[in-house]
Amino acid sequence: MVVHMKIPEDVRKDIPLTQEVIYFDNTATSLTPKPVVEAMDEYYLKYRANVHRGVHRLSQKATHEYEKSREITAKFIGAKFEEIIFTKNTSESLNLAALGLEGVLKKGDKIVTTPYEHHSDLLPWQRLAKKLDLKLEIIEGDNEGNLDLADAEKKTKRAKIVAVQHVSNALGVIHEVEELGKMAKDEGAIFVVDAAQSVGHMEVDVNKLHADFLAFSGHKGPMGPTGIGVLYIREEFFDVFEPPLIGGGTIEDVDLYDYKLTEPPERFEAGTPNIGGTIGLAAGIKYIEKIGIDKIEKQEHKLVKRTTEGLTELEVPWYGPRDLKKHAGVVSFNVPPLHPHDVAAVLDEHKIMVRSGHHCALPVMKKLGINGTVRASFHVYNSLEEVETFLGVMEELVKSLR
Repeated sequence: MVVHMKIPEDVRKDIPLTQEVIYFDNTATSLTPKPVVEAMDEYYLKYRANVHRGVHRLSQKATHEYEKSREITAKFIGAKFEEIIFTKNTSESLNLAALGLEGVLKKGDKIVTTPYEHHSDLLPWQRLAKKLDLKLEIIEGDNEGNLDLADAEKKTKRAKIVAVQHVSNALGVIHEVEELGKMAKDEGAIFVVDAAQSVGHMEVDVNKLHADFLAFSGHKGPMGPTGIGVLYIREEFFDVFEPPLIGGGTIEDVDLYDYKLTEPPERFEAGTPNIGGTIGLAAGIKYIEKIGIDKIEKQEHKLVKRTTEGLTELEVPWYGPRDLKKHAGVVSFNVPPLHPHDVAAVLDEHKIMVRSGHHCALPVMKKLGINGTVRASFHVYNSLEEVETFLGVMEELVKSLR
């Protein structure tokens, strides 16, 4: 039976916090619906055990649910079962990707990225470039976050790795990842995608994006718990990607002087995993699928449109692409001469939760010549009524400064 959910009303019923506050901090972490919490509670209360190698019924049940979660996650992004590696978060996934690819690089090889990356998709490549004496080149772009695709085509020539974000957490811009992926593939480069701000908010298919590696967190778009992330590794890289972590669960055989790794995905998951987290992630994905990605995109677009219109009417400067087709559910702005933290504190007094600061994207702030922004970010459970309340508070704040 097809279930048709009313957006956002039905989702809000599943998330009690939406009745208490206006939560516009979804880029940092999303709120969690009851079915996700219930799925995790079931694990902890009814079949709490470690996975793999256990013969007893609780371990067998836990293993079944853990691997079913991998299957659900793989299908969600168009991947194969064994290509899904569970991690703690996007940051860990991207660090593991950089560390595991060290063996395919040599002095003078080129890594290409963008000026809009979250620190988690910039620092690992900077460190790798310094360690191995590699070239790090940055694709040019404008102050709205739009990449210069002609420069991208030039920079990706003879690149070994191209690492880009799908959606900017600081500016909300949706990058042309499919086109960038094709450029990378035409050069034989490894294409790495930071999908932390896109998975769960819009369609993400690793094959359409030409991704060789793709990272995201469970606690953002998928509305799952914290402490669970995903690193997608395309099958053809299994034998060239060196697992940065080895030990329990990663081996087929060991003697005192050598070892043999087991097959993927276990090869890349050392030690006891976040079992409850993977189950929660799968529950979040199923919840997203129940709503429908198209409905989520449509709702977030409505919220961005009204927010940017309202801020423009108030003459409040906001950042990101003016072409709203390229603008995801993230709106960053400032209220001069106030510091972003001061604006966030005023909004908090009205129970409106936003993020303020540099958003782990200091190069973006330096490019714009500012010390940070206030960031309102949305998910499907946010409403136009909440946006109007937010704009009302903003209007009073702006009036008080004039």
